[in-house]
Amino acid sequence: MGETVKTPPRVYFSFRSPYSWLSFHDLRRDHPDVVRRLEWRPFWEPDGRFTALLTEAGHEFPYTPMSRAKHFYLLRDVRRLTRRRGLANAWPVDDHLYWEPAHLAWFAAADQGLAEDYSDRVYAARWLSGDDICRPEVVQTILDDLGIATTIDELLRCPDIEKRALDALVSVCEEGIFGVPMFLHGREKFWGLDRLPDFLAALPDSTEIEPSSVPDLAVPKATAEIGHAGGCG
Repeated sequence: MGETVKTPPRVYFSFRSPYSWLSFHDLRRDHPDVVRRLEWRPFWEPDGRFTALLTEAGHEFPYTPMSRAKHFYLLRDVRRLTRRRGLANAWPVDDHLYWEPAHLAWFAAADQGLAEDYSDRVYAARWLSGDDICRPEVVQTILDDLGIATTIDELLRCPDIEKRALDALVSVCEEGIFGVPMFLHGREKFWGLDRLPDFLAALPDSTEIEPSSVPDLAVPKATAEIGHAGGCG
């Protein structure tokens, strides 16, 4: 008999990653039913505050340096992949890396059943318009457009959001997530956009997948792996 899968199929994603964006794009285009049945878990490089909280929890966020050569490969690879999909991507300039606003706001969107729409807007802002989603006002505009009645300042001060965000970072560490997108089915991991077909093939028929308990969806620096389409080193 096969292994009993107790946890739902899940995806670790980051708004920073072009490959997370493209996997989200492909899933929405080709498998919209699966999008709504997966458990989505945000992944981002924490700021000083969340790094300290993560340290207090006994964990260290996984960092991997990206070489200059790998960075330039990523630029060319993403351009190929977007053209293949008929997309014209932009390259945002990240002057000040601050990923908390975009990723913490995802929890507020999920609470209102708008995580998929929110994710679509954030990815579009970053990868189609070239907007700097590290700027709180950019994320605030998306929240306002979706009718989510909260502010970035409120989200950043909210104890419940802080706890859920910290739990998400702890989950990254405990599940050994070293890069995104990372797809998981039971104990099986599928890293990268190129592994999406294998992940989908490993899933049971979509009618057999229980809906996620999470509402709706629940550059060359020292960084986690956000720049690899496949699933090897």
